[in-house]
Amino acid sequence: MSKIRAVVFDCYSTLIDIKTNEDKNEIFHYLSLYLQYYGAKVDAAKLKSALTLERDRYVQSKGEQYPEVDLEVVFGNILTKEGSGNPFLAESSCKLLRVLSRERFELFPDSIPVLKEIERSGYPLGVVSDAQKVFCLEEAEILGLNRFFDCIVLSTQFGFRKPDPRLFTIACALVDIPPVDAVYIGNDPETDVKGAKQIGMRAILLDRNLKQNRDPKPDFYATNLWEAWEWIKNSS
Repeated sequence: MSKIRAVVFDCYSTLIDIKTNEDKNEIFHYLSLYLQYYGAKVDAAKLKSALTLERDRYVQSKGEQYPEVDLEVVFGNILTKEGSGNPFLAESSCKLLRVLSRERFELFPDSIPVLKEIERSGYPLGVVSDAQKVFCLEEAEILGLNRFFDCIVLSTQFGFRKPDPRLFTIACALVDIPPVDAVYIGNDPETDVKGAKQIGMRAILLDRNLKQNRDPKPDFYATNLWEAWEWIKNSS
């Protein structure tokens, strides 16, 4: 088996400990109040319903096996129908929705220390994440993650989600390492392990909640990032 020469991470629930709830009615109450300042007079219930409807329409239009929603485009469509053509408003609405929906947002304690060790050892580092480009890069910057990565590949940049193997292929190309020489670390067997292994990457399932023996099987189970790093060093 070839040596591991690059490490690619999932982002949310792997490096960032996050919990969100977009179903809270107060989110749409405050969003509707905010939009009034820009002439978009849409009440909270209508806004919530429109968001669901436009998301469904967007997914159906993609023609992908694993389609991704671009929330900024979705909000833009809603606001256009409400008579607001302000190009700033879709972006700011997405970010306000995100802030209002976040219930937990912090790094796992091992994220930065392990990234520093991997960086110090000279491995190219990348991210492949099912995430909204309108706020993911800023969230990574807020938590001090961006500086570690040679590439950050987000599903909304391409219109399809994991486990689509193209996302993993793009990341390997950007770090200039063949898939067989790279490892992916993620917390979901169906999207992370399946997607990575389809192109020949090795896969570590980060299983912080000790739910081992989930399919598809990874090359290694880790309960924290330190265990993942030890396995990588021993496999390189």
